[in-house]
Amino acid sequence: MDAPTVGISLHRCPGQSLQRTLAIGILLALALLPAPSGAVDPSTDHDVVIVGAGAAGLYAAYTLDNLGYSILILEATPWHGGRIWSMKLGDVRVENGAEELYGTTNNFVFNDIKAAYGDGAQIGIFQESPTQDTLIVMDADGLGGGSPCWAETGNCDADADIVDYWDFYYDIGNHDNDPTDPLVSEYLNTAWGVPSTSRGYHLYEAGTPASEYGTSVEHLGLRSLSREWNIWSLSEDVYGLGPTGYLDALDFLYFNQVTPYVTYNSPVTIVDTSGVKPVAIDGNGVYHYADAIIVTVSVGVLKAEIIDFIPDLPAAKLGAISTIGMGNGMKISLRFTSQLWDDKMMTLLLDGPLGECWPPKVYQPSVDDHVLTCFTMGKNAEVMEALPDDTARLNRALVDLDAAFGGTASPAFVEGFVMDWTASPYTLGSYSYPAPGTRPVSGPSMRQVLAQPVGSQLYFAGEATHNTAPSTVPGALQSGERAGGEVDTDHGGPPAPGTPTADFSALVTSGNPPLDVSFSDLSTQFPTGWSWDFGDTGTSGDQHPTHQYTTPGTYTVSLIATNANGPHTRVLPNLIIVPEPSRIVLLGSGFFGLLWLQARPRSTRTWAGRLHTAQDSGRAVAGTLSTQK
Repeated sequence: MDAPTVGISLHRCPGQSLQRTLAIGILLALALLPAPSGAVDPSTDHDVVIVGAGAAGLYAAYTLDNLGYSILILEATPWHGGRIWSMKLGDVRVENGAEELYGTTNNFVFNDIKAAYGDGAQIGIFQESPTQDTLIVMDADGLGGGSPCWAETGNCDADADIVDYWDFYYDIGNHDNDPTDPLVSEYLNTAWGVPSTSRGYHLYEAGTPASEYGTSVEHLGLRSLSREWNIWSLSEDVYGLGPTGYLDALDFLYFNQVTPYVTYNSPVTIVDTSGVKPVAIDGNGVYHYADAIIVTVSVGVLKAEIIDFIPDLPAAKLGAISTIGMGNGMKISLRFTSQLWDDKMMTLLLDGPLGECWPPKVYQPSVDDHVLTCFTMGKNAEVMEALPDDTARLNRALVDLDAAFGGTASPAFVEGFVMDWTASPYTLGSYSYPAPGTRPVSGPSMRQVLAQPVGSQLYFAGEATHNTAPSTVPGALQSGERAGGEVDTDHGGPPAPGTPTADFSALVTSGNPPLDVSFSDLSTQFPTGWSWDFGDTGTSGDQHPTHQYTTPGTYTVSLIATNANGPHTRVLPNLIIVPEPSRIVLLGSGFFGLLWLQARPRSTRTWAGRLHTAQDSGRAVAGTLSTQK
């Protein structure tokens, strides 16, 4: 059946034509005009923003919170603690990051842990004694074969290459005033006759100095290493924490107080101190304003330029970031069905990329399962990282352990875990090390240069900034305490009680020029003075000003509210949007084009087609259509 026909007359009487054309033009103009936007870029405001929720950042927050500052901690990952992270393999707690605790010398953490957990909580490890001996593997063939010996209770002293390794340990600190700072690998080759092809070369890589500093002898500077060796300020006594994880203890002692101030999954991409107030902008597009910003990210992150600093950091600081090394590193832990090693084994130096291992049970004597944790650094880590996946890395680890334990490791293997800190996108390495040039003969070290504030708005903390205890948790904590103290000194303490908290609103935030915007002061604590910056060079001292924007652009607005107790600044980023006029010009030409079309002579023709509406899915339409010739 044919669809019903609808007749439509498109002829208009002359008196109605101009009115309808005007109406169409106005409707088109209204439809195409940019809609006012109520969206404002999200922002926060605090006294201090801290970038990074590792040990340094959290302790800086702890320091400032105790002083009364309003703080915000921006963490890129879903967790806090940085390179401190423990887990369980069986019933054994393994530390996938920092593990060593140090004695009381220049280390407040030791006594705090002792007070909280008791005298026996920290158990001495790596003591190089008959009851904590080192098993050294030589001549591994890469297939599970090798020759192990005991350092304290065996015959390692009969091996000349091992004796050279021990002697080199006492030579490390003899180069403080060397005129040059060659690579340690070059010095080993030229002065000690230990090239990379030597059968004992792996000892320097798996033990001291390379692994101890989280890198390779092919990256360490000899003079810088010597000076760092001799300026060391922590105790030589090293401990493991028995009753709880390292981070659990630090949480209990300090961090739980400030973790409510952490915003997770917020990687900072920009730190801008060029404006009226410093701001850290995260990857979610949130602007975090503060009077001061403390950056505590790793040297690896600084080297990768993940954060864009505006303005650029001073040349000296950029030089320090470039010079200080950040090593490749991972920790690999493996659980076995039985204990493959002698009770006296504290340390295992392997002739293969697994590096150095130890049993956490030494400081967790009540556990039943059998676990080795291995420290794979520098060139060893590079070899492991080149393997396709963690299964391949664990299999390669078992080859090295079979060489130490007579082929028994592979059959007894149960499970393992690989923590590759170099692959972690917001760490990018193990920890900092003294590359050539890190410690010149005179003047500040590169660590001291990295630690220096930039004005009174930008501060730096982290293990790499500690001059005498780098690459340690105590050093990281102390660097956070230092940076917090610098902020407090420079700013004269937190805002006084009764200081205003500046805030404001805008009645309109978007429109075509000239755009008149009325601002309303919403500040607390009864300010008596107002200083507005409208972002286009315009300013005002009124409480509730009106400002006209005449030039297209996006404008950030700020208000400084003041009373007798002090000032406070609030910034709303990209608050006012004034669009370019190009669309208005097009609208005008389109409108007059309609008038021109209306004024021209017309002819008619008959047409047919389909008219689609929400109610009628398609009825046949016939009528006459006015067209131009």
